[in-house]
Amino acid sequence: MKIAIAYDWLNIKSGGGEATLEQILKIYPSADLHCLIYNSKKFSNITRGHKVVTSRLQKFPGFMKKNPNLLLPFISGAVDAMSFEGYDLVISVSSAWVKNITVPINTKHICYCFSPARMIWDSWPEYLDSQKIGPLKIGPISKFFITKKVSKIRLWDYYHSGGVDEFVAISKYIGKRIKKYYGRDSQLVYPPVDTVATKEKGAKDYYLVLSVLSQYKNIDLAIDAFSKNGHKLIIAGDGPDSARLASLAREFKNITLKGRVNDEQKWQLLAGAKALVFVSIEDFGITPVEALSVGTPVVALNGGGLTETINSKNGLFFDKPTAESLDGAIKKLEKTSFDTHKIELSAQSFSTSSFAKNFSEVVDETLKGSPNAK
Repeated sequence: MKIAIAYDWLNIKSGGGEATLEQILKIYPSADLHCLIYNSKKFSNITRGHKVVTSRLQKFPGFMKKNPNLLLPFISGAVDAMSFEGYDLVISVSSAWVKNITVPINTKHICYCFSPARMIWDSWPEYLDSQKIGPLKIGPISKFFITKKVSKIRLWDYYHSGGVDEFVAISKYIGKRIKKYYGRDSQLVYPPVDTVATKEKGAKDYYLVLSVLSQYKNIDLAIDAFSKNGHKLIIAGDGPDSARLASLAREFKNITLKGRVNDEQKWQLLAGAKALVFVSIEDFGITPVEALSVGTPVVALNGGGLTETINSKNGLFFDKPTAESLDGAIKKLEKTSFDTHKIELSAQSFSTSSFAKNFSEVVDETLKGSPNAK
């Protein structure tokens, strides 16, 4: 059987999506990889042993490839031009566009969906209001033409979703969004999480935020809460919001920004934390499960995929995105005793081996013919 894996792009960002792709490529070691853009210098370790086929966007200037927003007018044409002749099975792994590929009539197409494209669905038009051309916000004339283009892309995205034989969602939360925007049912396979890590527990005398530092991650909410409650907080990670957050935290001696940490440092910080503090709504949330795998409870904003991984035995929720609500959860956690072994066990169903088994089963069922197939 000839198999292709399709991915949106392997260019700049390396995160949970790319880690998931790596695991899928391990399940299908002879599969070819098709993607819109490929940075071989950065991602050859993931794709080693696989033939990589890129779209015509690969020839675009570097400054455009580094900014996906600039590629938006060319996306649909590039995806439509991708060829999957000769393949028996195509697995698209997508948070945006490659699920809209066209495959031959006798080729099965399974989409492992991280999310319907947020920028054109639930984040629109707020997404447009946040965009700039250089230092300037987008004006009304530009907004008019961009809105027309996005309306066409939304129709293209909806109708081409019908070409997927089987949707597989990364969480029940995403499954509901697939149903809402595409009118399709989906199966559920949680993404893989590395649950094999250090067992050195550390001092357990600090709370930890481990995240990309972007405004939508709401890290300033944690800074606000801990600036008032006095508990020690370590913030690890970097990103476009780093400077602003450092400025907010500068006067508080109990709050430390460590910047980007390597893999070993990450696990040490997770294992040594009193709790991981998670202040954004996520489609699944890999970092919280990593924390659970080393016996560290999670304090999380109630919503999204975390409602499927966090419960009273391994963490606590706070209901409102406010410093007061978060601080209330911290006070409750200070009085709560957790069973470390039970916390660790709660992460095992999300291991890479569980993912390989569950994902393979869904693929095999689809090849035989499944009830959700188009």
